[in-house]
Amino acid sequence: MNDVKELDWDATVALNDWGNDGVDLFFNIITHKLYAIPFYLVLLYFFYQKLGWKNTLISLLAIAILIAASDQIANLFKDGFERLRPFREPALDGIISKVGRSGGTYGFYSAHASSAIGLATFVCLLLWQSQRVLCVVTIIWAFLVAYSRVYLGLHYLGDVLMGGIMGLLLGILIFRGFAFAKAKYRKTN
Repeated sequence: MNDVKELDWDATVALNDWGNDGVDLFFNIITHKLYAIPFYLVLLYFFYQKLGWKNTLISLLAIAILIAASDQIANLFKDGFERLRPFREPALDGIISKVGRSGGTYGFYSAHASSAIGLATFVCLLLWQSQRVLCVVTIIWAFLVAYSRVYLGLHYLGDVLMGGIMGLLLGILIFRGFAFAKAKYRKTN
């Protein structure tokens, strides 16, 4: 187990804060959810184009459930595992650069990574047939959000990988629930 922990620490140190002030700013913007609002509005437009208003509203409800589940499950893990964030780990003091802001002491696993990968999964399952370029852009955005957490010193690479796995699973699960609700709604009208 110590070998896995050491590998995770080494990978995190290698991926943390290798840039300059411009790169720092880029990853701080990428990781901040409010800066993604224009991107979310683009997604909303394409949802509306494919689904119409009623099913777009159902998809927004599904995404809200996805994000809430992602955040709450990550919080359960953080409280259960109590793994210090890299910048709070005494053994990494002076080795890890903290470029970003953090809301907590513990970081296993990354809710940002989980939410971003979950949203990308949902979007791609919904729009892959008609909007492949948008899906690829969404995947790239999700990976940048996930990586930003390591770059900024807020999570270990393992936190982000676990968040990505959880996001993928939640994205698939919530999409299936959305597809079920959409089919059920169609039958009642």
